[in-house]
Amino acid sequence: MKHLLLLLFPLTLISQNIKGKVYDSESTVKGIKVYNVSQKRMTYTNNDGDFSISAVVNDTLLFESLFHHNKMIQLKQSDFDDVVVFELRKSVNALGEVLISNDDEEFNPLEYTQEAERAFERDMKNNLQLYMNESEYDKGVNFKKLFKSIRKLLKKKNKPKPIEFVTYDDLDSLLKHDNLFSLKLLNQDLNIPEEHAHLFLDYCEAQYWNKNLSSEANKVILLDSMVNLSKEFLKITEEFKASKDTLDLKN
Repeated sequence: MKHLLLLLFPLTLISQNIKGKVYDSESTVKGIKVYNVSQKRMTYTNNDGDFSISAVVNDTLLFESLFHHNKMIQLKQSDFDDVVVFELRKSVNALGEVLISNDDEEFNPLEYTQEAERAFERDMKNNLQLYMNESEYDKGVNFKKLFKSIRKLLKKKNKPKPIEFVTYDDLDSLLKHDNLFSLKLLNQDLNIPEEHAHLFLDYCEAQYWNKNLSSEANKVILLDSMVNLSKEFLKITEEFKASKDTLDLKN
């Protein structure tokens, strides 16, 4: 009877690993967040753009990156036959519309964060096709075949320049010399205690943000990233303090 039930159970519901490779118009992409929305599983692409994640047919995968448009696809049975190639489109700096002006005005991080979210919503409306499922807009393009051709071209060229990431020193330099980023910003606007400022910069460095994020043109995006990360950082420090207080009481 058990064997009969096994035969009747749909094979598409048996979880398996899907292997994929992510690239954009220039090369394979490292550090892309791959999230199985259906099973709430997550992984990231490695240095070669490769990833592997547990999934079944009809599961939905979401690809997220700070410098690429998000992409969501629904898996087909054929996606499990071989390494699947996914192409991400580099995002135009839509957040560049958020400008910092009038040095006399007091800076409000919340307003900039809200404006950044509105800019993202406008971009989604204007480029709806970039947020659709692959099956809805690829018009039958054979990405496996396309990638094989691209891979042959890449072998003939020099290896792409390694990705550089924002470091602790980059952020520390901003706090000391930039008019926008300062200890006052961390203390009063992000609620980071002064004694935890350096620890917060270490935490930011551990996020492996692209080096371009610290450039003058991307200040607002960096700020938005720090605002969001500060909430996570504060939660972690509060939980640590609570657990420490509990241990002290027991002692």
